Amino acid sequence: MASGISRRQFVLGGAAVTGAVALGGAGYVAAKWAPEDAAEGLLRETMGDGMSKVLVVYGTKTGCTSGIAEKIGETLAAGGVTVDVKPAEDKPSPAGYDAIVVGSGIRASSWHGAVKEWVSVNADALKSTPTAFYTACLTMGTNPEKVDEVRAYTDPLIAETGVTPVALGLFAGMNDPKKFSLPERLIMKMMKAPEGDFRDFEAVAAWTTETAPLLGLS
Repeated sequence: MASGISRRQFVLGGAAVTGAVALGGAGYVAAKWAPEDAAEGLLRETMGDGMSKVLVVYGTKTGCTSGIAEKIGETLAAGGVTVDVKPAEDKPSPAGYDAIVVGSGIRASSWHGAVKEWVSVNADALKSTPTAFYTACLTMGTNPEKVDEVRAYTDPLIAETGVTPVALGLFAGMNDPKKFSLPERLIMKMMKAPEGDFRDFEAVAAWTTETAPLLGLS
């Protein structure tokens, strides 16, 4: 056994490979057993001073989606809107907002559990408030032809909650191995997932600008 790797890490690594095979490589995602601890330093920010108020909710493991949420907030604020950007882990109330934008990174072909739970718990409010979804996925930056596959990751949540978004943003994510656990790194390596930050913030801003009127924002 290689030096510096404990027996426990070796066993976990084997489980990671098994999990990767079971997943079939869908969308460069981690196994469902992977830890769901959130990224450190979660973004919580209020932007702008407009009359309309928008809540931007996000879920992230590595900080990828928080950067996208921040760009969405900045773009809306520049258009004359007051925006609160908060992680789903904070369980923010959707009450009092004119529109809501909620999104997540992808793990095991699905949004993060905290975000899915937030949408489910607040489904009634989201059905009566203009709501947009957005997804951040490494696949969008490396295999853009799989756009339909990435779009479908939200289908189960939409079907289960009855929340139909006015728009669905699909954005490239990032792969920073230092922010993953050993088993997760083994999965990504087995899948030959390219390393790097593929986020396109100009594309995020453009989508946000296009989506604002659909959210009832002038």
